[in-house]
Amino acid sequence: MLGYRGITMNVNCKKDQILERLRANLESHSKLVKEAREGYVKKASEELEKRLAQVKEGKISGLTFSLTAPKDYSSVYRTTIGMLEAHTGEDITLSATEYRQLIEDDWDWIHDFLVSNSLYSTGTRQYGAEKGFDIEG
Repeated sequence: MLGYRGITMNVNCKKDQILERLRANLESHSKLVKEAREGYVKKASEELEKRLAQVKEGKISGLTFSLTAPKDYSSVYRTTIGMLEAHTGEDITLSATEYRQLIEDDWDWIHDFLVSNSLYSTGTRQYGAEKGFDIEG
C-alpha cells in the first residue's frame, strides 16, 4: 500500500473515538453543504430574474448559465460510520491515508468540495482557509 506523502505506518485507534470524530465531521460538512445550497439558490434566482427581465424587455441574449452546483459528500461519511458501527471490535487499524481522511477530515475529494461550495458559502471558504487548502480554483 502506498503511504500518504511517504508515511507508511499504521496506527491502532479506538473505534468509538473515530466514530465521534466522523459524526462531528459529518455535522460540520452538512452545515457547509446547507449554506452552499442556500447561497446557490440565491445566486441562481438572481441570475434567472436578471435574465427574465432582459427577455421581457425584448433583449435578445444567450441564456447559458455557468453556475456550478454545490457538492455534497455526506454519503461518504454515512457509509464510513455504518461500516465502523458494524465492526465488532473495539479497535481499528488505520493506514496513513485512512487517518488523514477519517481523523483529519482531509479526503481525496476535499479540494473539489471546497472549490465548488466556496462559491456560495463563506463558511466553506473559512473552513478551507483554516485547514490550509488553496481554494482559488
